[in-house]
Amino acid sequence: MKQSIKKVIMALLLTAVLLFGISFVPSDVCAQDLAKQIQGNWSLVSIYNELDGKKTDVFGINPKGSMILTPDGRYSLIIMKAVLPKFAANNRVKGTAEENQAVVQGSVAYFGTYTVASEKDNTLSFKIEGCTFPNWDGETQKRIATVKGDEMSWINPVAAVGGTNHLVWKRIK
Repeated sequence: MKQSIKKVIMALLLTAVLLFGISFVPSDVCAQDLAKQIQGNWSLVSIYNELDGKKTDVFGINPKGSMILTPDGRYSLIIMKAVLPKFAANNRVKGTAEENQAVVQGSVAYFGTYTVASEKDNTLSFKIEGCTFPNWDGETQKRIATVKGDEMSWINPVAAVGGTNHLVWKRIK
């Protein structure tokens, strides 16, 4: 008798799950799902900074960028203006003050490790091992990411120029 009651209860639970979409997925499984969604190679589509209600294209029109997020939690990211000035001396250590300033202000690159900090909040945590903006070296920063198909929207609330950066990435296939 007890076995048949257990079978009926299990059948009812299974029916409820199928009919009403009731499910239980542990949060660590969801985090793995987000981690899998973001893994890969990404190309920058757009970036703008918002500060005091004003939007600015900090890397100009049609910026370039590449981001690699590996399955083992490593990342590398580069963002730059579509065009940076060539150095007249054709030697990167002999750039003029103006050439160096244009390159520094027109690009940023950093690398390190990343984890999914919160699946619920779509928050990623980036441990910065090295950056062309050295003030970020050794920092851990949060990014808010939303993935829809092959597009990832990303918010950086601690932009190096102040304000909040809004980025859109496209998966490279």
